[in-house]
Amino acid sequence: MAISFALKHGDSKEVYGKITFNGRFIFELNKNIKTDDWNKIGFVKLPLQSHRIESLNLFEHLNSRLPIPLRSETNEVKIKYIKATGLRVASDSFYLEEIRDLS
Repeated sequence: MAISFALKHGDSKEVYGKITFNGRFIFELNKNIKTDDWNKIGFVKLPLQSHRIESLNLFEHLNSRLPIPLRSETNEVKIKYIKATGLRVASDSFYLEEIRDLS
């Protein structure tokens, strides 16, 4: 089952993109944001002119935002932590908010 999060900015509440875990890690940057601008401020780097990245390693791009003791935990423990905390860090105002399926 896929679990999705909106990537939001704490001050503006603007949605910068979407992160999905469905056996893969998928990050999709909001189409209104230029990739080169995002790569200057964002924590998931993207190839230029691409608004999407996909990886088999679910936490390759997010482990640096996790507390050190959690980095070796299971994916399930990490996702539970993300749901509880939004994966906020002191160095920026980005956080993840779960997108709940209404069906």
